[in-house]
Amino acid sequence: MLFHVKHTHSWEACPYHNPERARETFGKAMAGIMESDIGLVGAYVDAPAHTTFLVLDATSAAQIEEALAPVIDIGWAETRPVVDFAEVMSRVTEET
Repeated sequence: MLFHVKHTHSWEACPYHNPERARETFGKAMAGIMESDIGLVGAYVDAPAHTTFLVLDATSAAQIEEALAPVIDIGWAETRPVVDFAEVMSRVTEET
């Protein structure tokens, strides 16, 4: 199942200018994703907005929660199940 994760943090909590903190937060989170059964479909960042976007292929939101544990304390996240747009359009426009 695909999930879209939007993680945001404040400028005070941002690890951008602190390599050690970056390794301990996002570095560990991304390593955890890569070492797990979660499929990383895409990872994007809007650094000035302190926002990270992930598209993950996981069996549950709980699996994602576990992988993102290193960044939970520095911000907040929204995790939403999503479906491939082309699949939905094909299904919706299919003539019956």
